[in-house]
Amino acid sequence: MSAQQLIAGFIAKWGPGGASFALNEEQGAQQHFIELCAVLGVPTPAGGDDYVFEKGMLTYQGSAGQRRGYADVFKRGHFAWENKAPGKPLEGALKQLMTYALALDNPPLLIVSDRLRIEVHTHFNGTPSECHVVTLEQLGDPAKRELLRRCFSAPESFKPARTNRQITEEAAKAFATTAERLREAGIAAEVTAHLLTQCLFCFFAEDVGLLPGRLFERLVGNQHAEPEALRRGLQGLFTTMRDGGLFGADSIAWFN
Repeated sequence: MSAQQLIAGFIAKWGPGGASFALNEEQGAQQHFIELCAVLGVPTPAGGDDYVFEKGMLTYQGSAGQRRGYADVFKRGHFAWENKAPGKPLEGALKQLMTYALALDNPPLLIVSDRLRIEVHTHFNGTPSECHVVTLEQLGDPAKRELLRRCFSAPESFKPARTNRQITEEAAKAFATTAERLREAGIAAEVTAHLLTQCLFCFFAEDVGLLPGRLFERLVGNQHAEPEALRRGLQGLFTTMRDGGLFGADSIAWFN
């Protein structure tokens, strides 16, 4: 069987309507991973403690004390991997891995998959987390397969270029510059402070998912917007955040 036939067969087998699509989480987890390794041309877990299925560990769960947990796949110094059945939310799987991270010596990559979508989340100390996504259909793309291979051989290649400290310093400088320009334009200090506080909250709201699709980032990053159009856009966004409702095509819940 050629490499292309192997890839096409994998996509057909695990995709909607495929022979293995209906398998539940437990039935499909290891089989899917083993066959994915074949597609990528990387080794499968072979016993030992450094690259295994069902890696067990004790985790501290607050008032509940210590509990036994399991990562579906663990490769020391590389990743922890959690599987879900198709259509199951991956946010819970990622949170689960994050509770395991310390007990697993903080692997640099936390990977979650529902077999239709693989998310590679970076987990390097002192850097922001980045997410790289590969869908089932994209496994036909050599670049996407290479991205997944790097999880097995070169996890450090995923390390973000900027640290949290650098990003914080850059943001502080940008806010200071904006405040100075508003002062020079004759804007009252209390008005400037209120505006910058709202903007800072918008960045936070994006990070925790309260604002969908990097909405604020796209709004202020539109370099073609006239100042008056940007002012109206920001005012409309702040109002929608206060009252809830639609902002363009996006639905925003009340939270401010």
